[in-house]
Amino acid sequence: MTDPMPFAAGRGDLVVIVSPDRLRAACVARGWSLSELAARARVSRPTLRSALHGRPVRPRTAWKLARALNEAAAQPDLSEILAAS
Repeated sequence: MTDPMPFAAGRGDLVVIVSPDRLRAACVARGWSLSELAARARVSRPTLRSALHGRPVRPRTAWKLARALNEAAAQPDLSEILAAS
């Protein structure tokens, strides 16, 4: 019997979990709707919905969300939205 994998396999076998609560709080702090975040991050609503349900997303998706939330910053702050490991 093998141990379960510590992460979910996805496209490229690397995924991350975005904290739904942190993501919503970041939108509220900026006065954005979730639709506005999806548009600014250039991710689809179904992809954003997956993240908001705590499902794994690709690292690129998490980076796009962080970049949209931190437009003025040189580097996106992923720690604002990633779930604790």
